[in-house]
Amino acid sequence: MAYTVKEISKLSGVTVRCLHFYEEIGLLKPAYYGSNGYRYYEEEQLLQLQQILLYKEMGLTLGKISKILGKSDFDRLAALYAHGRELRSEKEKICKLIKTVDKTIKHLTGKIKMKDKEFFNGFTEIKYDLKTASSAEKLVINSARKEAKEKPDEAFHARVNLEAGEIYRSIASCLDRGLKPGSKEVQLLIKKHYAFADRFQIVSKSVYRAMAQLYREKPEFRKQLDFFHPKLADYMSMAMEIFADSL
Repeated sequence: MAYTVKEISKLSGVTVRCLHFYEEIGLLKPAYYGSNGYRYYEEEQLLQLQQILLYKEMGLTLGKISKILGKSDFDRLAALYAHGRELRSEKEKICKLIKTVDKTIKHLTGKIKMKDKEFFNGFTEIKYDLKTASSAEKLVINSARKEAKEKPDEAFHARVNLEAGEIYRSIASCLDRGLKPGSKEVQLLIKKHYAFADRFQIVSKSVYRAMAQLYREKPEFRKQLDFFHPKLADYMSMAMEIFADSL
C-alpha cells in the first residue's frame, strides 16, 4: 500500500516539514513520485522512518542516524532486537519509578509508612566526569555546581518548561521565515532564552557560548530542539553565539 506524505505524517506524528527535510538530507526518500508530482511511501519507507524515530529516542543526531542506516551491512532485524533490549530496560526503570510515586502517594495519605531511602527507588544518579568532559561541558557543569551550593533545589537539572517551549517555537518560526540568526527579532528571542537560562544557573558570556556549542554538538541537547524544528539546533546555536558576543 502506498501513502502520500500527508498520510505518512498522520500515521507517524512526524510533521510534513520534517519528512521533507529527511528527504532533503537523504535520510528518508519516497518509494516513488507519481505523475501528479506527489511523493509516495511504501512499507520499506515506513520501516525506515520507524528506525529513524527509534534512534532519535535514543538521543542520536540525524547525522549519526544517517551513517548507521546508510551502512551496507545495516541489519534492520538486529537493530530492532537492540532497540527492544534498550526499551525493556527503560520500561523496568519506569516501572520502578511508578512504584515509587504510588508508594509516596500512599505514604503522604497515611496508608503506609515508607523508609527514607525508599523515596529514591528507581532513580539513576547522573555522574559527570570533568576529566573526560569537553571544555564546553566543563564550563556549564562548573557554573551549575557553583550555583548549586546556593540553590541546591534549582541548580543542575532544570527542565525545559512551557516558557522555554514558547521561545523555541518562536525561534523556529523565525527560521521558517528566513530570518538570519543575527536579526533583531531573533536576538530579542535569544535574549529571553538567556534570561530564562540565567534563572537556573549563573550564565556568563563564556557559559552561554558553551551552551551554544552543546546545542550544536551534543545529541541530548539537540534532541530538545528537534521536536520544534529539525534545523533549530544549528540555527539557535549561531544566534546564541552572536548574542554572547554582545554581552
